[in-house]
Parts: sequence; C-alpha cells; structure tokens
Amino acid sequence: MTENADLPRAARQFMDDMGAVSTPARLDGTRILYDVIAVGGALAGQAVTTGVSISEVQSWPEVPPHWIHLADSVVFAQTNEDVVDCPPGWKRHSREYGHTDMSVPPALAWLRHVRGFISIAQSKAA
Repeated sequence: MTENADLPRAARQFMDDMGAVSTPARLDGTRILYDVIAVGGALAGQAVTTGVSISEVQSWPEVPPHWIHLADSVVFAQTNEDVVDCPPGWKRHSREYGHTDMSVPPALAWLRHVRGFISIAQSKAA
C-alpha cells in the first residue's frame, strides 16, 4: 500500500479526518502515523509520533482503533503492549476507548484520547 488510493475507504477516511483536525497522517507500511504534541507528563511540549494499524481503522469512524503505536522510547508504568504491525523499535499499546460524544468530530476525540495516554508516559530512565 504505497498510495492513499490503494487504501480501503475507511482508512482513507481516517487519514482525511485527521488532516481535517490539523494533524496530517501518513502511511508507513501497515500503519498510519501522525504527530501529536504531548500536553503533560514527561513528554510535555514534545512532538510524539504515534499511529494505528490500517487494519484497525476498517470501520472508522463508527468503531475507533484500540491500539496506539509508539516508539520504544515512550514508556509507561503499566500498559498492555505487543509488537503486531510494528517495525523494530516500536510497540503498540492496548487502550480502551469509546467515542460517544457526537458533538466532537471523531478524529478530534481520538487525538484527545492519544494525548491523554501520552501524558502518563514516564521518562525512559524511570
């Protein structure tokens, strides 16, 4: 999948929706990556690259992703993680999320969820 046109409709919609909330998304193999600014915690003020598996956005926006992809350098005191769809140096973290407030665009709600999760990251030395 090297072209957005090759993506399933829902994955293209996820990327378009992210762009609509000023967070451009890009393809990286089997993942969609985007950058967010951490709003709190050990990474506050830093741009953090994160993403989701293309396979997880096949029902977007009705069903949001579950896993958040982050570099190994982003660590947490407690998280459920694995390396499915991740290149070396990356992990994905299991995070329950249910978008129910339809007054907020789904991509904005997803970004708030991701920023909230990143805000509990610890410094690598912790």
